[in-house]
Amino acid sequence: MKKAIFLVTSLTGVKKLTFKQKVASLMNDQVKVTIILAMISFDDYEVARHLIQSLFQANQLKQLNVVSLATLMADEPGIDIAVAEQFKNDFKALPAHRFEATNALERTTIRYIKNDEIVAEVKTDSNEVPLLETRFDNHQPVQSAVYEAGKQFGILNYQDGELAQALLLNQQGQLVYRFIRHTHQVNFAYTMGRSSKLAFTELIATEDEEHHVVYQESAEQSYYEVVGYQNYDRFNTVYAFYANLLQQVVVADTGLFIDLNDGPQLTPYLPQQLIFNY
Repeated sequence: MKKAIFLVTSLTGVKKLTFKQKVASLMNDQVKVTIILAMISFDDYEVARHLIQSLFQANQLKQLNVVSLATLMADEPGIDIAVAEQFKNDFKALPAHRFEATNALERTTIRYIKNDEIVAEVKTDSNEVPLLETRFDNHQPVQSAVYEAGKQFGILNYQDGELAQALLLNQQGQLVYRFIRHTHQVNFAYTMGRSSKLAFTELIATEDEEHHVVYQESAEQSYYEVVGYQNYDRFNTVYAFYANLLQQVVVADTGLFIDLNDGPQLTPYLPQQLIFNY
């Protein structure tokens, strides 16, 4: 293995001890490591970069190649964004309050006020370059613009305070991919022996034919559909999208490392690919 690619789909993955250990081990073996930040919440990219900087020494960081979906899609063709979906930052003429960062993971924040309420917020880096601009309505985020090196690469749309859609842009500001959040109900059943000391106090127990104690629960889970605007591909899950991306960037003599939690969803889309977990 001469090269290794780590697919990161959450901040939790970056915080795993196994992530740090495997990246460091590969670099010690002179393997060239690329970390792909592929979170759908694009505002997590900047946080992930700072977490990575805190995990490794300066000489190790020089060996690391950290890229994001924005980097990989910068030159992909797209379509013009509809006017109704564009982010409008016309709030900058409003009265503002500035809050300086107090630690390395925080950012300078400027909050804009109208009728005594916060209607927008801008986070900047140490050079006053915007990283994230967010508009609020009734104290809930409704839309954000995300920046990398001062250039907008993403738009996040919220519904009831939850991320509903994420729009990934190319370097011309055109729409390349749309990530659409859906929800569905998932049923769980926990079966255990009558002598088990584990109990779910908030659930009502039933009994099956073998006299096992059974607890049943239902929960709402979210998943993402992805639409590509190069040729109007539609991916039913984000893992199908990830697999399509990895098939383009993983070449011979390259090891692929994915979060153990992503394994059951992602590996069926890559049946011929040797995959390592972290």
